[in-house]
Amino acid sequence: MKRTTGFILLLSFFLIGGIHASAEMEKDTDQPKVELTDKQKQELDKLYLDLLETKKAIINKYVEYGVLPKEKADKKLNWLDDHYQKIKEHGYIPMHHHKKHKDDEDHKDHD
Repeated sequence: MKRTTGFILLLSFFLIGGIHASAEMEKDTDQPKVELTDKQKQELDKLYLDLLETKKAIINKYVEYGVLPKEKADKKLNWLDDHYQKIKEHGYIPMHHHKKHKDDEDHKDHD
């Protein structure tokens, strides 16, 4: 009897804690609606362009050093360009995606 009561209390504790944690996570994902000024967007654009240039230089170095095949590098470079365009389209506000872990996808392939 004591074990059952203890187990129920422990289970209740975890359930309540899980509900509370879930509610906290939902609060964190609610982003306030922020509108950046043109000057702020220009500053962010310069930083993103600098970052884009640096990432492209790194990918090109990997190709030069034989670490990355040219075809794969081209795909990565195209993805970077597309990602930059999406950032601009969203007004330089970060986009949050709820992705599943890669492990979850790997398990689906094997089932």
